[in-house]
Amino acid sequence: MKCPICGQELRPGKKDPNYLLCYNCKKKFKVPQKKVQSAKKEDDETQEEQKYSNIPPKHVRQKREDEMRKAYDEMLAVGDGKSKKKKPKRKEEIEEDFIDDLDDEEDEKMSKAPIIILALAIVVVAGLIVFMRMR
Repeated sequence: MKCPICGQELRPGKKDPNYLLCYNCKKKFKVPQKKVQSAKKEDDETQEEQKYSNIPPKHVRQKREDEMRKAYDEMLAVGDGKSKKKKPKRKEEIEEDFIDDLDDEEDEKMSKAPIIILALAIVVVAGLIVFMRMR
């Protein structure tokens, strides 16, 4: 269809296919109903024909997605290899686990020599400070 003002070819709008746009005189015109349907068909045909080189076909993407989901479920699986969703721990269970961890740390045998050396160093530094103040 041609523009009634300037005579240039009208193009369907990208945002709203119900209007034809004239890029020369910057006007838009409402499309007759039969033109809207044909414009939609043209858009559908161009979308089907359009292919991107970096996006694989849908069946390939679906297959890879399924493989990744399966691998992720296996990674999260606990025990016999079946995927299970973990239940969130209650507050009491978390506190019990924390207390158990603290008890485990206290049970380990640690050398007391570094603690004694540190304490002696603190006493010596404190005595040195007091001696310097009295002078």
